[in-house]
Amino acid sequence: MFEDFYSTFATVSLTVTGLWMYVASSRFRDWMADRDHFRRASAISVQLAFPGLMCLFALIDSASSTLWRFSFGITSAVAVVLLVSLNRRSAARWVRSNEVGNWLAAALFACICVVALSPEIVDEVMSAAPRRVEFFLFCLLLLDGLVVAWMMLFAEAQDTADRA
Repeated sequence: MFEDFYSTFATVSLTVTGLWMYVASSRFRDWMADRDHFRRASAISVQLAFPGLMCLFALIDSASSTLWRFSFGITSAVAVVLLVSLNRRSAARWVRSNEVGNWLAAALFACICVVALSPEIVDEVMSAAPRRVEFFLFCLLLLDGLVVAWMMLFAEAQDTADRA
């Protein structure tokens, strides 16, 4: 069961990341001109790619709880640090949808880290299997990244229309 989810989710997550990279590359000049915009796009990349990377790490040995706990814990902690630092390094406040999506993603990654480091908490609080909770959190992260990316593209279209 774990292998099926990990392989499917890694494929979906990294495919969506690739599509996002295509969008980013087509707007590279515009987004590089505004470092804050580039940071917002980078935060979306983290939200989309890191869950897929965690699934790839877990596929190395899907039966090993030590491997998934270690890889999910470390990768999630790195994601939180990246998301917070991207937000903090910005000169101006982010667009509301990016800011909310970024903090939501940081909270979801923190939850993944907690579940990975201490899976017994999930069992005590929710009577659920820790990996199933991780699966749910991955899906929420992907949804959050897609919504924020969508909002970012339409906010940019609106800004362009306002200038015309």
